[in-house]
Amino acid sequence: MNKYLRLTLTALAVTAATITSSGTALAWGCIAVSEEGSYGYSYNYDNQDDATERALGECAAKTTTESTCEITECTEGS
Repeated sequence: MNKYLRLTLTALAVTAATITSSGTALAWGCIAVSEEGSYGYSYNYDNQDDATERALGECAAKTTTESTCEITECTEGS
C-alpha cells in the first residue's frame, strides 16, 4: 500500500469522525485497506467494534477474493 494513500485515508477518517460527531459524545472511525489498494472507512460509530465491522465490510465489497482487508487505523474523536 502506498504510504501517501494510507496517510490520506487516515486523515480522512479522523476528519470525518471529528466533523460528524456532536456534543460531548465520542465517535469511532476506522480505515481498512487491502493489498491491492481497495479501502473502506467508517465514522461516527458509538463503539470500535461497529466501526471496524463497517470499514472492513466496505473494503471487502471493493476488493477481489484474492486480497484481504485489514484495519490500519481506528480512532475515537470528539
